Amino acid sequence: MIVATYSEYWKTLTTAGRSSPEEARSLLKRYVNGPYLDHLVAGIRQMDEQGREPYGEVIPRVKEVRVGGKHAEVIDCQDTSKAGMADRRTHQLIPGTIKANSTANIKAELGQSSDGRWRVVGLSIREAACTPPSS
Repeated sequence: MIVATYSEYWKTLTTAGRSSPEEARSLLKRYVNGPYLDHLVAGIRQMDEQGREPYGEVIPRVKEVRVGGKHAEVIDCQDTSKAGMADRRTHQLIPGTIKANSTANIKAELGQSSDGRWRVVGLSIREAACTPPSS
C-alpha cells in the first residue's frame, strides 16, 4: 500500500501541476497531508504565475521501504529523463528542461492518517548519486 500510494502521488502531482492551485489541492489531498500539501500548492501557484507546467512523467523506482508504526520512509531512484517543464499556454516542452539519462535520489516520508491511508508528509532530494534497483 505504501509503494502504491507513493507511485500514485507522482502521477497525481503531474496532473495537479497542470491544474489551478485550488484544483491541485483537491487532487493531492488524497496522497499528501500536513504542511507538505501547502508547500506543493504554493509551488503549483508559482509555476502558474511563471506560465509553466510539468511535462512528461517521472518514473518511480523504489529501492527501499522502511516502516515503523504509522511512519514510513521510501527511498527512490526515480527516472526523470522523460520529465521537464512546458509552457502552460501552449503545452509545448521548454527546451533544455529534460536531461537524458537523469535520475533523482528521493527520500519520501509517509504517515498513516486516522482514516488508515498512507500519505506523503515530506520529501527531499538527496545529494548522493543514486543507482536504480536491480530488476
